[in-house]
Amino acid sequence: MKHLKLSLTDKNYYLLQRIAKADDRRLNDLIYLIFSTGLTSYFCERSIYFEKDQNEITTEEKKQIKKNQEIMKNNDKFWQLEDDEQKKLGYIRVSESYSNCYEQGKKDFIDELADEIRNNALKLIKEDYKEIEENIMKENTLKEDTEYCLVNGTNKKSIVNGNTWNESEVKNND
Repeated sequence: MKHLKLSLTDKNYYLLQRIAKADDRRLNDLIYLIFSTGLTSYFCERSIYFEKDQNEITTEEKKQIKKNQEIMKNNDKFWQLEDDEQKKLGYIRVSESYSNCYEQGKKDFIDELADEIRNNALKLIKEDYKEIEENIMKENTLKEDTEYCLVNGTNKKSIVNGNTWNESEVKNND
C-alpha cells in the first residue's frame, strides 16, 4: 500500500485536527473522506482522459480487442451498422483508456476510485473499531455485583477522573 504525504503549516494541521474532533472523527479518517469526496467534486465538470497501461487491460479484453479489429477489417460498412447489428457480429466495445466523460450505463472511473478510497477508509475504521471493541471495551465493562468509585478526590481512581470501570473498582481495602 502506498502513502500520500501532505505538508501543512502547524496552524492548518491544528485546524484540521479540531475539525475532525468536532466531526467526531480521527484526523486520518477525515482526510480519507475529504480526499475521496474532493476527487468527485473536482472532476464533476472537468474532463480527464488517459490511456490504460497494458497491464490494466485484462486478457479477455485483449482477445475482444483483437476480435473487434477483425470484425471491422472484414466489414467495410461496420461504422454504418446499428449497435445491435455490430453486437450480432460479435463486436463488444472495450475501453483502452480512462475517462470521466459520461458513458451511458456506466459509472465513471473517478467516481469508482473515490468510492474505493472511501470504502477502504470505512473498512479500516470498522477494523479499528472491532479491535477496540474486542480489546479495550472488554476491559472497560461493568461486572455484576461489583462496587465502583464514581466520584473521588483528584488523586483517586474514579470514573469522573477518567479511569476505566476496572480501574475504578472498589477493593475491600479501599
